[in-house]
Amino acid sequence: METKASFTAFLFWSLFGLYTSLYRVHTYVSHSYKWKEAQDYCKRYWDDLSIFNKDELKPYSDNLQGTANVWIGLFRDPQYINTWRWVNGQGATDLSWDGGEPSSLSEKCAGVRLSSAKLHDLDCNTLAPFYCMNVFELVIVQQESTWEEAWIFCEKNYISLAVLSSELIMKEAMEKSTTAKTKVVWIGLGFLAGQWFWVNGEGVGYMVWSSAQLQCPAMNQRCGVYDVQQQVWKSADCEERLNFLCVKKSPI
Repeated sequence: METKASFTAFLFWSLFGLYTSLYRVHTYVSHSYKWKEAQDYCKRYWDDLSIFNKDELKPYSDNLQGTANVWIGLFRDPQYINTWRWVNGQGATDLSWDGGEPSSLSEKCAGVRLSSAKLHDLDCNTLAPFYCMNVFELVIVQQESTWEEAWIFCEKNYISLAVLSSELIMKEAMEKSTTAKTKVVWIGLGFLAGQWFWVNGEGVGYMVWSSAQLQCPAMNQRCGVYDVQQQVWKSADCEERLNFLCVKKSPI
């Protein structure tokens, strides 16, 4: 039975279009496959091979070591060989190629050279590790619910209550919560067994509390909210009825 290769997850946030705010979670897969095999593998377990903007290439390359290439979701248009496209069909124009690249019209797939964090065109049959991605979006729900009701609603209709575990996702929360009908909104942050936790099991590393983190909040103040105006987290009574942020899968 095939199992997932070893992987490491990295998070980048991107803005797609003027009104749609998405973020992508990239997973590095250490197995070496041909480009199409890598894409098929990504589609089996995630959404697709990863899409990066040029500003993301260096930080994502810095997470790895070596001079090898890593596949991403970039390929030559089969009808217009001088045109490069991302796996979502969008034309790729603002690209960061290494010196002398792209170097051959016969090399129809692209990867990132880790030593330079620049793009190289490659023979699609080259064996290389690769990055896969999942694409997510936050959505504001304008119904007033308790924290537990909000959690259940998000789990049933989307993925979960929003997990604001990085500055990048916080930026999306700031944008999406502007249409909330309550001054604070529920997020997927709770307090149990002496510690704060995210509903997806992540630890609370990145923090934006309104004041020092509450080490032992009152029994009726053990659910987390995002303050829309102050743009910080606060603890609140879990029985309050508030709007809330969910996270959902989004097309690439």
